[in-house]
Amino acid sequence: MAHRGFSLRHLAFTGPGLEPAKLSFADGVSVVFGASDTGKSYIVKATSFMMGARTKLPKIDESDGYDAGWLGLVLPSGREVTLYRSTKGGGMRLHEGLVTAAAKNTGTVLATTDNKKDETVSHFLLDQIGLADKLIVRNGNADKEKLSIRLLAPLFLIEEDLIINGRSPILYSQQHAEVTFEKNLFRLLLTGQDDSGVQTVMSSKSRTLATTAKVEILDELIAQIDEQLGEGEIDRADLQRRIDDVDASLASLHETVQGAQKDIDDLVSERRAKADRKLEFNGRLTELDVTLGRFASLDAVYGSDIARLEALEEGGFILSAMSGQDCAVCGAPPSAQRHNHAADEIQKSHAAAAAEARKIERERRDLARTVASLTVEAGGLRNAIAELDRDLVGIERRIAEARPKEVAARNDYEVFSSRKSELETTSSLLARRDDLVVKKSQVEAKPPAKKAEDKMLVGIDGPTAYAFGKTVREVLQTWRFPRASEAQFDLTTSDITIGGKERSASGKGVKAILHAALNVALLIYCRERNLPHPGIIMLDTPLLTYREPLDSKYGDLSPDEVELSNTSLATRFYDHLMSLKDIAQFVVIENKDVPEDVEGPLPVETFTANRNSGRYGFFPPRRTG
Repeated sequence: MAHRGFSLRHLAFTGPGLEPAKLSFADGVSVVFGASDTGKSYIVKATSFMMGARTKLPKIDESDGYDAGWLGLVLPSGREVTLYRSTKGGGMRLHEGLVTAAAKNTGTVLATTDNKKDETVSHFLLDQIGLADKLIVRNGNADKEKLSIRLLAPLFLIEEDLIINGRSPILYSQQHAEVTFEKNLFRLLLTGQDDSGVQTVMSSKSRTLATTAKVEILDELIAQIDEQLGEGEIDRADLQRRIDDVDASLASLHETVQGAQKDIDDLVSERRAKADRKLEFNGRLTELDVTLGRFASLDAVYGSDIARLEALEEGGFILSAMSGQDCAVCGAPPSAQRHNHAADEIQKSHAAAAAEARKIERERRDLARTVASLTVEAGGLRNAIAELDRDLVGIERRIAEARPKEVAARNDYEVFSSRKSELETTSSLLARRDDLVVKKSQVEAKPPAKKAEDKMLVGIDGPTAYAFGKTVREVLQTWRFPRASEAQFDLTTSDITIGGKERSASGKGVKAILHAALNVALLIYCRERNLPHPGIIMLDTPLLTYREPLDSKYGDLSPDEVELSNTSLATRFYDHLMSLKDIAQFVVIENKDVPEDVEGPLPVETFTANRNSGRYGFFPPRRTG
């Protein structure tokens, strides 16, 4: 995936009751030209501040009353956003779109100091260009620091005092303690490789302090173990023999415990089986008792029915016998009686009662046989239950006899197990003490002296320096810088030299143009190799050589500045930047207007310092009277 950078869209400041101070930026090259003290240098510092710099905004009278800053950006994805920050500093907010005003407490909060990586302005910006979470070695001990946008900013936001300084553009902090970090940051940009895989090492002083501390801790741990072991020397061979004896006893006791437990388990299983059988028999016996009770009630019903039918049969017999005789009540002869058919009916009832009685007798005999069978079964169940009860009593007695043996064996096992634990603790303490003694001797041993080949590489290597120097030379040749063919990147000074002459030995204007050449070459080098770069270069006074020598705070021109001022470098400079408009955005801040012979129109914002003509400065002039 091709790496792309940001584009600036606007830098604005607002305040209650004040006219907004806003500067817009075009794609390609934007030029801010004007007189001194109109806020030109403020633009670079303010842009850095709006990208999360820790330094405060410069205090100038024109900025009084402005309390909010707005930096509009187009991200590599094409998404338009605006960073908001109070002019007093602190955290920031990210707003969607290009805005210079927003509702209070809206937008995404972004911290400016280390926080969760996804919540800082630095991570947000670096993540857009593929440089998030990169680690860079900052000293000879390989201590690493995470790259932040504020540490990267001096390589693409070039302030005036830095561009004319004789110090290397790469070593921008001018602090000796930061040299390693800044060289390694430059290597990251030229190679795309960070230092996450480098192992941290200790300095000699830190190692000595750490060694002393470790030895003290180890001595303390050894003393604690000696206290636990007690006085007197321990025979290690005897200790091992005792451990082996205990292991053998435990193995034997383990078998004994298992055997005793198995005997109890077998008895418990047998008891459970017999108890389940007894429960089954009791259930069946209960069913039989209920059934026999019901059958007894049924037998009683049968007896009652038979008695009733026998009475009916006997009555019918008597009535049949009396038929054809004089009435026993009135003495009327049979011929005088009106219901002659009664004798037939009585005879039928007598026969029916006799038949029903015989049927019930048969059913009663069947019931008696069934009751007898069930009674026999119930008796058998009672005998079986009694037998099971005797068996259960016997099993309980055998379990009671087996438990003490199992408990005794288990207690013996626990005693030997505890004894083994004590012996193993002693053995473990001895082994631990041996390890600590070995570690102490290793800690106290001096590390081998470092060999020359073991030294960590700081900054870029020779081939990379040569390749980058070639790009610098091509930039200067495009600008038609005098003796550009003699330019190279010097590893010793981490800076450009011309024919062996160091940049620091040149006049301020030459230093400025060489500084700008290095920044532009860095951008081109990264784009040609598809390496991450912010895609923005803001240069404050790169063409200082073309200043008016009189009434200039920089003084007269030096000989090499005079030589440079007589060339068309300024025109070639702008032409070259315009040719790079498809790969980056340039903002040039100058004290001198753009040469007339520059090819194509350039968007120029002019600060006149005149209240009655054009734009006064970055901040609008305050109304007077």
